[in-house]
Amino acid sequence: MRVRIIEKSTGKILADGSDDHVQNVAGNWYFDPSAVSDTLQMSSHDYICPHKGKCYYADFVDSPRRVIDVAWVYGNPKAGWEHIKGKYGFYAGDRKDTRDEVS
Repeated sequence: MRVRIIEKSTGKILADGSDDHVQNVAGNWYFDPSAVSDTLQMSSHDYICPHKGKCYYADFVDSPRRVIDVAWVYGNPKAGWEHIKGKYGFYAGDRKDTRDEVS
């Protein structure tokens, strides 16, 4: 299986991974950092999930354009969620700014 995450307005690939670099967890795609584009920049925007813990969002930057919150990363997730630590999370399917391609 191969999964790509594409920023819809530019068509740029934000993440591209096969079985050993991507996993579906709770309906979202989680990619190893090596499978993620360097056009993503971590932001100071955070969120606290009652189940997984605190994550920080990443923005897509294609100067001068910036698309906020296209991905997220749990640096230190709660117990039971260690398998997503440090991985970039993206919504599956077609969302506001991104879509996935699964083949």
